[in-house]
Amino acid sequence: MVVVLAILTVAVLIAANYFLVQRRRGVVAGVEHGLPGLTPLSEAVKRVPRGVFLQPTFTWSRILEGGELLVGVHPLLLGLVGAPYHIELHEGGPQVKKGEPLLRVGRNGHFLTVRSPVTGRILEVNPTPSGETEWSGLHEQHGSWLYRIEPEQVEFEVPTWSIADSAVDWTRSQYHQLREHLLRLPGGAGVGVALADGGEIPSGILATLDGAAWQDLQRTFLDS
Repeated sequence: MVVVLAILTVAVLIAANYFLVQRRRGVVAGVEHGLPGLTPLSEAVKRVPRGVFLQPTFTWSRILEGGELLVGVHPLLLGLVGAPYHIELHEGGPQVKKGEPLLRVGRNGHFLTVRSPVTGRILEVNPTPSGETEWSGLHEQHGSWLYRIEPEQVEFEVPTWSIADSAVDWTRSQYHQLREHLLRLPGGAGVGVALADGGEIPSGILATLDGAAWQDLQRTFLDS
């Protein structure tokens, strides 16, 4: 009996170790994130942290002292997808060009492709983003950034980005455009009810829509 218990204990430890190792190995390729305390999407339009730039690709960047960029996904986009969302990070090599796919974020088998705001070399990938729909965690070692990139000719890119009040204005504008877009979706009766009479966009609203709606949003907001 003692021998049997010992064998079972060893088997359980091996299985647990395998599970943990495999999860750590696979996290860069794709990982699901829950969002405890998910706030309404309207919270993302109220402020943008000091020193953070926003790009039309629904990404944000912070410029480090050495000129490198920390790049993450705008919380507005994460809130649309809702929790638990799945992230697939760039695996095509260290170089990425502006406009190329940088990552995919999705839920229930549907995905949105987020494109790179710059051309540059990927120096580091953060496989454990905290992924808040608010801006908390931005300064943490494993905060909401996903990539550390050494950009090329960033001086020509920065003037096209938004910061401070203009970043807040851009986010508010996108929020209202997204709201109008969702209201116009064919067959979106449930969406209309949720947004009726000035209602806020519910967190995770994309999870209630079909693949065609995801593709339509991709073309309208992320591929243009």
